[in-house]
Amino acid sequence: MSGHSVHIKLDGRTYAGTFTVDRGVLTVSTTYGKKTAQLSRQEPQEATAKQLLQELVLEEKARKGSTL
Repeated sequence: MSGHSVHIKLDGRTYAGTFTVDRGVLTVSTTYGKKTAQLSRQEPQEATAKQLLQELVLEEKARKGSTL
């Protein structure tokens, strides 16, 4: 199963991750974590992937000692 790149801009920086979809479950992976979400047929995969990537970035930035 190959992944698709996803990028977001936040606070003037670009963050990247990879997402895969398997049996209706979208998983976003970065070097600092993973997040998954169940997809419905109406949800665009890339929009959901960007949302999960943003959540990962914000969680990492809030973590003590983060380098982001």
